Amino acid sequence: MEKEKRKLSKGEEKRKKLYEEKKKELIEQGYEEKDLTISVVYANIMALVLGLPIIIFLFIIFIYQNQSGVYRFSFKEPILFLVVFAILIVLHELIHGITWSIFAKNHLKSIEFGLIISSLTPYCCCKDMLTKSQYIIGGIMPTVVLGIIPALISIFTGSVFWFIMGELMILSGGGDMTILLKLLRYKSDKKEILYMDHPYECGLIVFER
Repeated sequence: MEKEKRKLSKGEEKRKKLYEEKKKELIEQGYEEKDLTISVVYANIMALVLGLPIIIFLFIIFIYQNQSGVYRFSFKEPILFLVVFAILIVLHELIHGITWSIFAKNHLKSIEFGLIISSLTPYCCCKDMLTKSQYIIGGIMPTVVLGIIPALISIFTGSVFWFIMGELMILSGGGDMTILLKLLRYKSDKKEILYMDHPYECGLIVFER
């Protein structure tokens, strides 16, 4: 699916310039560039494709484990739910950044956050090179911490509030899972491979030689 064109923010323009400089330097050193980015639309579609089987599986386990439960929301809970969900969306990106900052050369200075206005999509960008495993850990961590763990705990506590929240956060991480799946499917016989978060698109760039 072709990636949509959009106007870049000042921060994205700055990262783009730094990226082009780094790209030129690496190509001069004999590296080849491989684009592993995806469009926001494709990421949202694949979020459903990859996330739905997981949340359906967990839903079946939740119902089985809590067959005698009474499931209710009070009048105040929907409002609280929306507030918590909004906070967790922001926290999702923070977890990306904190995890990648542990591995990045310049740590937190290598991390930037932004928002794609056209699709209201928040994002986190790591400006330093990472290894494959480091990128995967940072990419999957928010879904595990905010989605899978709360959903699994709520299965045994019977909390409908946190189960639904966990399920939604798993869906929210579907775009991340799509990017990581593309990374895992990418095969290379090159000896030197560097992984870099794309400065303004969903996904990453691979430099190899």
